[in-house]
Amino acid sequence: MSMQTNKMRFLASVSLMALGWLAVLPRLAERPRMKSHLDWLQARKIDPSAMYYTELDVMDDILQHQRRANLEPTAERTAY
Repeated sequence: MSMQTNKMRFLASVSLMALGWLAVLPRLAERPRMKSHLDWLQARKIDPSAMYYTELDVMDDILQHQRRANLEPTAERTAY
């Protein structure tokens, strides 16, 4: 492969990652189900970026909340 092809592939890869990070992820965070989950975490002063790397005192509550959410059908899930 030529150096030009490698540069183009690199730029395309970086552009796709930037698009995902700057456009797709923020839009997903605004969806009602994700927003309610983020609000729930924020109300309990839980840093979502640290959830899987530290032990949390409220982990049992979090798991119960997620289990209840998974058991309850929502319009968003059933709309497919």
